[in-house]
Amino acid sequence: MYSCMRHSFHITFLHANGYPTGVYRQFLAALTAHATVDAPAILETAPDSAPHHRWPLMLDHAIASIRTSAHEPGQQRILVGHSMGGYLALQAAAKHPEGISQVVLIESPIPTGWQSAVLSFAQITGLAYKGGPAPVAAHRRDTWTSRSAAHEFFAGKPFVQRWAPGVLGDFIDHALVDIADGGVKLRIPRKTERDIYANVAHRKALAAVRKLRKHNVRVSFIAGEHSAELRMAGIASNERLFGQRFQRLPHGHLIPLEKPQACADAVIRALDR
Repeated sequence: MYSCMRHSFHITFLHANGYPTGVYRQFLAALTAHATVDAPAILETAPDSAPHHRWPLMLDHAIASIRTSAHEPGQQRILVGHSMGGYLALQAAAKHPEGISQVVLIESPIPTGWQSAVLSFAQITGLAYKGGPAPVAAHRRDTWTSRSAAHEFFAGKPFVQRWAPGVLGDFIDHALVDIADGGVKLRIPRKTERDIYANVAHRKALAAVRKLRKHNVRVSFIAGEHSAELRMAGIASNERLFGQRFQRLPHGHLIPLEKPQACADAVIRALDR
């Protein structure tokens, strides 16, 4: 049983790359049993934005959303982010730590040591566009003749089959947009998704963790034991980085979509520690 009372926390949630907030409907609904929750519907940049400008533009959008979110006196201000959203939550809190009491990262692994050096080298040389998730995003299918055709396409994907019942429907509703001449396409263009992966702000995220600790802002991490992204960044190094504030769940990188209730429970446990 949780010790927190409803509305003692005000959570602002930031979504992952390629997954607008509406896809997290079940996860956010589970959080509202214990907190007031708000979230920007989508953190996006103009399709013609320079690749290296996408992260700063999304950060500005995130900070504006956090500043304008209404909260009641006495509520703890919490930032929760999944994957890309966790990196943005860290940077937003580090820029304006006043009033933020905690940050919870859901599968936002931070490479340190040699993993960080390798990623930095790949970004400097352009290799980040040739390996890892960036080229996968760049070549993924992004248009379908109808929403039902898109539903059938995604339903056959192993990673989608791990999602909770109903989440795929939320994805079809919120991650796709209609095309003027018929059909549907991904709401977040695959080029944008590629640029975000290739320029992930890992060094700024680590610097933000260190700054927030100096300001006594607690940072927690919820990890998926079967997450390929966490393995690439370094499971042991992330567990050392977050110490007692590191939780493991027996799921993958998309925990909020795979097990919305279990993920929400883990967030509340992090806040109660």
